[in-house]
Amino acid sequence: MSPFVSGVLGAVTFLLLAGLVRRVLWRGRSFFLHRVFRRLGTRPEQEQVVMTEADALAAEIRDLRGDAFALREELAELVAGPSLDATAVVRALQVRLARLDAIRPLVAEALARVHSVLEPPQRQELAALLRHGPSGLRRRPHHC
Repeated sequence: MSPFVSGVLGAVTFLLLAGLVRRVLWRGRSFFLHRVFRRLGTRPEQEQVVMTEADALAAEIRDLRGDAFALREELAELVAGPSLDATAVVRALQVRLARLDAIRPLVAEALARVHSVLEPPQRQELAALLRHGPSGLRRRPHHC
């Protein structure tokens, strides 16, 4: 086997193993969430609660997102017609907004459970991340 082929096979093996190790270590979770955990200095039991809540909310939000795409398609059909039926538009919006109303208490309950497992300094750090958005993970604010 030539040195080139051997090197390529070694590199491919390394990349496959690195991907497998990453998946095992991160358990398939998003890199973003792990950066949040690192920033908050969470313990494993806290991380478990946050991951459980995040997974549950993510499933609901995915469904809501699917509803949004369906709403967009439905509104496009209504707009494309010869005349716009305002009651049909309101009806289409009400169906999707009812779904959003159902998610609101789930978000509040999830935030309450996450709040209850975090310590006061961690809550302050999470509040700062919420205030500044994902860009807050790039660097620590000067006032901290």
